[in-house]
Amino acid sequence: MTRALVAVFAAVISCTWAVEAEPPDISGVYQVIPDATTLPGGLRNEGSPEKVALRQLKTVDLKRDPAKMCQPIGPFRMMARADTKIELAPALAHGMVVMLFEDASHGLIRTIFLNRSHPEKTALNWMGDSVGRWEDTTLVVDTIGFNDQTWLNDAGAQHSEALHLIERIRPILSGKYLEYKVTAEDPKSLTKPYTYTRYYEKLKSEIKEDVCEDDQ
Repeated sequence: MTRALVAVFAAVISCTWAVEAEPPDISGVYQVIPDATTLPGGLRNEGSPEKVALRQLKTVDLKRDPAKMCQPIGPFRMMARADTKIELAPALAHGMVVMLFEDASHGLIRTIFLNRSHPEKTALNWMGDSVGRWEDTTLVVDTIGFNDQTWLNDAGAQHSEALHLIERIRPILSGKYLEYKVTAEDPKSLTKPYTYTRYYEKLKSEIKEDVCEDDQ
C-alpha cells in the first residue's frame, strides 16, 4: 500500500471516529465564578445583561421586578447572576439535558431536548422551549417561546415574545470549568443582538434547597 493510500485511509478513519465520538460528559454541579476572577489563559466573565441596548425605553416599576416577587427571571438574566449554581443532568436515554437551578424559584427547571426541532406552535412560558445539538465538544442550545413577563436585567429592560437565545456551553480546562456564551436576539426590543460570557466552576457538592422570599 502506498503512502498516499495509507494517508487517505487514515483520514477516513479519523473522520469516522470524529463523527461517532461521544459528546463530553458535562454532568455535575457548577457555580458561576466572580467577575474579578481570571482563569488560566486570561479567561474571565465578559459582558452583562445590564448593557443590552433597547429600541425603546419603557418606564417600569422596579418594585414589580419578577426577581423580587419570587418569579422566574428567564435564563438570559439568571445565568449571569452572581452565585448562580446549577446542576446538569444529561438524560441520554430520553434525548435531553436537564438543567436544575439551586435557586429554583427564579430559575425553575430547564429541559433541553436534543436533536429535535421546535414545535410548530410553541406554548409561551418563562423559560422558553429549548432544543440542543452537539457541535464537537460544544452543546449549542436554541431557545424560543418566551412570554414577555421576564426582564432582561435588573433595570427592567423589557423583551418581546420574539426573544431568541442561542447558548454555547462547553467544558474547558480538563472539565474543571464550563464556558457559557449566550446571544440574545429580539428585533422588536433590542437594537442589535447582545452576547455575554460566563465561566462556571465544577463543584464537588450537591445543589441545596434555596427558598425565595419577597424582595430577595
